[in-house]
Amino acid sequence: MGLIKKVTTWSYDDLIDYLSVNPTRDEVTHYKVDPQNEEDDSIMKMHSVKDFGNITCLDYSDFEIGLVAVGEKGGYIRLFNVMLGDGPEYDPIDIRTRAKQQRCVNTLGLNNNGLIAMGLDRNRTDASLQIWDINYQSTNSDIVNPTFSYCTNENIVSSKFLNETGIIVSSTKFLKEIDIRAPHPIYQHPTRLSYDIKLNPFNEYQFSSYGDDGTLAIWDKRKIANAAASSDLKTAEPLLVFEKLVGLGAASKKYMNSCFRWSTVRNREFATLHRGDMIKRWWLGSCGSAEEAEDGVEELFVSTVRDINTTYDRVVTFDYIPQSNHRTSIICMRQSGTVYRMPVHQSYTNAAFNNYNSLMLSNCEVPQVDELRITGGEQQSNIENVNKSMRRLSFEDLDLENDYMPDADDNEEEHGSLELTDGEENAHVSENNFSILWKPENLLEKDISVIIKTRAMLGYGLDPMSTVEMIDGSKTLQNNAYIRNTWRWLAIAKAAVDDGTMVSGDLDLGYEGVIGIWNGLSGISNQNRLREGKILTDKHLDKEIEKIIKLRRKHKHALGTKSGLSRFSDSPKLIQRKLCLIISGWDLSSADFEEKYQNIIKTGSYEKAAAWAVFFGDIPRAVDILSSATKEKLNLIATAVAGYMAYKDQPGNNSWRQQCRKMSAELEDPYLRVIFAFIADNDWWDILYEPAISLRERLGVALRFLNDVDLSRFLERTSSTVIENGELEGLILTGITPSGIDLLQSYVNKTSDVQTAALISLFGCPRYFKDKRVDEWVQTYRSMLNSWELFAMRAKFDCLRTKLSESSSGQIRADVKPRQMYIQCMNCKKNISKFDAGPTTKLSNISQPPNSGLSLSKKYGMTNTPSPLERQHRKQSCPHCGTPFPRCVICLLSLGTSNLPFVINGASGEQLGEEEQSDENCDAAKEPTKELESYERKKLRLNEWFSFCLSCNHGMHAGHAEEWFERHNICPAPGCSCQCSK
Repeated sequence: MGLIKKVTTWSYDDLIDYLSVNPTRDEVTHYKVDPQNEEDDSIMKMHSVKDFGNITCLDYSDFEIGLVAVGEKGGYIRLFNVMLGDGPEYDPIDIRTRAKQQRCVNTLGLNNNGLIAMGLDRNRTDASLQIWDINYQSTNSDIVNPTFSYCTNENIVSSKFLNETGIIVSSTKFLKEIDIRAPHPIYQHPTRLSYDIKLNPFNEYQFSSYGDDGTLAIWDKRKIANAAASSDLKTAEPLLVFEKLVGLGAASKKYMNSCFRWSTVRNREFATLHRGDMIKRWWLGSCGSAEEAEDGVEELFVSTVRDINTTYDRVVTFDYIPQSNHRTSIICMRQSGTVYRMPVHQSYTNAAFNNYNSLMLSNCEVPQVDELRITGGEQQSNIENVNKSMRRLSFEDLDLENDYMPDADDNEEEHGSLELTDGEENAHVSENNFSILWKPENLLEKDISVIIKTRAMLGYGLDPMSTVEMIDGSKTLQNNAYIRNTWRWLAIAKAAVDDGTMVSGDLDLGYEGVIGIWNGLSGISNQNRLREGKILTDKHLDKEIEKIIKLRRKHKHALGTKSGLSRFSDSPKLIQRKLCLIISGWDLSSADFEEKYQNIIKTGSYEKAAAWAVFFGDIPRAVDILSSATKEKLNLIATAVAGYMAYKDQPGNNSWRQQCRKMSAELEDPYLRVIFAFIADNDWWDILYEPAISLRERLGVALRFLNDVDLSRFLERTSSTVIENGELEGLILTGITPSGIDLLQSYVNKTSDVQTAALISLFGCPRYFKDKRVDEWVQTYRSMLNSWELFAMRAKFDCLRTKLSESSSGQIRADVKPRQMYIQCMNCKKNISKFDAGPTTKLSNISQPPNSGLSLSKKYGMTNTPSPLERQHRKQSCPHCGTPFPRCVICLLSLGTSNLPFVINGASGEQLGEEEQSDENCDAAKEPTKELESYERKKLRLNEWFSFCLSCNHGMHAGHAEEWFERHNICPAPGCSCQCSK
């Protein structure tokens, strides 16, 4: 059986020394290994000594570099310097000796003082453990002259020097520790687990051994010594016992048995070899610490076991190769004597994501944490830039830019695309089945949390139209077409709410969907669409809806579009159908149709323009559109469609209809498919069943041509489908209603995009209804923003929620967060604000409570109106105790004074920044937007606010403080040396 043994003290460079004995046990080889190089050429064979006679044991000297001792089965011990083994002029064998009674040498040990301990087979007259000094051994005699002798009539099978004077020895019957300065052992303990003692390099008290049947034991010599203190011999009690772990018949392979190795990298780890093709790594844990134990001995247990399949089979021995960063690899010897190294791929045992979606990884082997960090470029917030001037939109503009398609990412390196022939596919996938996977960094960058953070930094969702423009202009967002179209519908619906065209009297239908309007009272019964205390009947509802329709008509004229209503069938739900057509964008006149055709044709989508003509029931116009196309294929299709005019009135089946059905099944373009499907059977359901057509287009066909029963069935079936699938574009059908929240819940379950769900739901909740799911989304999104330290965006989100919760009557239905900071009076310690607005009160409508005294004075003709001087004094003093506000140390006017006789501009740096920005955007400088003007007004108001130094308590206007400390460091108050700016 072969042997590989790591030498820890010979090298002064970065290489590691190893000694090996080949499986035939007749050659000793010295290797040097580069631990950091995982290639096989990192194992360098340095020296080799041959012609031994059946080597049974081997040891080396830690003190003298290159000194090796070898024991042979014939009883001889050979000492030589392996570093000189290849020199032809030098005899590598320095000493060749044996015991007086020649017999097999089972074990050898060298210490730093030059002592050699050899364990021999049993002999009645000659001691089996003989310790002699290499410095006093005669080279003229081949018989050893022992200095110390122990264990007569015993079979010594293993021994290890603990230090210069102590040695632990085991025979087939006893385990004992000997101090060579004493004539008798310190202790001896009966045990059958006595072969191949190996010391733990991290714990001087622990060692291992095994028994005849391969049972492995882990010992602590302190516990053995304590147990042996009694006069009666007691059976040994190892810390851990592993039954038959190192293989059956281990005793027959006792010479240089190497199926066990203590780790030289990590404490409480060892490895064992099994079946020649698998190495098991064992990690031990302890119950408590050694200091807490009474005898100082740890209670060990097995915490983890990992299997490592060897690179090649028939491995007979191995050892650790320690590497940097507490990593390791393994050097192995096969039965043929070939030596190779095998990397150990460490698997992570713990993984966690931080708030920035970087993956934190750790394992039990390495005392450090690896981080897989997302290093994409930081997106700067452009919330000031996204508030572009939005032109007035109506529901008829829903189809604008409807052909938007996000840019496809064709980076094969990121996506690992495969293009294989049928013959190569199976073989390639079996060999490289990971090639279709994304790289970890790319996968994390595409994670929804990273996308949510990027969107938030850009002001996603704070304004619907700006969000649409943001999606159009960014490639890093998850800019799917359905998200973009949903925000566009929200932008148009919000514009309708803002201009009041969806409100009539006591009824507010803002953000309502098609199905809610179609179902009448039952569709809005679970929402707060009426003023408080109002009761709505079916007739009243029809009147209010008709008012909204007329209001929309006036708004449509104001927009400059052409008016006109399509012809509807005689229906009891005519009013609902008209409003449904309006909010779905299909309330178009014949002149509007032509305008839509031309807009679509400009994009080159002749197929879609022809299909829209069919949707409006104008087959001849569809033929004209296809005939005007430059593609010959479309001209031929126009000829086939023209046959509809000849066969539409002929009942029954014919070859033309059969050919149309065939083409509707074979054509790739969905619009051409629905054209042929309709003209073949003249059935609108053929269009409604086509999933490739957008929901809004199918909805327009249904509203225009289906009767009430079929339309109700279509709307119910379609709404159930979009809610179940979480299709965002289905919000045009459900609206921002409880049904819409069900749709958003399915969307969140499918995509985990809680950001979009929270922002969209704000437009209807809690203004029209309340839902616990929305509250959960809102709180989750707020927590995410706080964890990313996007506090400004979180504050804007809170303000948006409060603003959108305001009903048409001015009532705020959201729970307004109380102010976290306010200015208190230095005298009475109260808030200087007179009144606190309640959560359900419109902030702009806050008025003074009625004054009973004032009412009485008016009743009796008395006036109690304060003078202008008194009113000004009240504004400059505490409303509770009347204490005057402190004065600004710059202008000496009281803080809180309104309508100052001068303008406070603040720091000049901001003005310079604005000038630079205006140079870059000349158009914006020439035509300042309302948003910029509003920002300037708010900035000037902010410059008049209170500003205090927390050190010296001197106050000044905020703008004056900016102007002063831009050029000075000392407080402007006379006699004050406080450096307020620091």
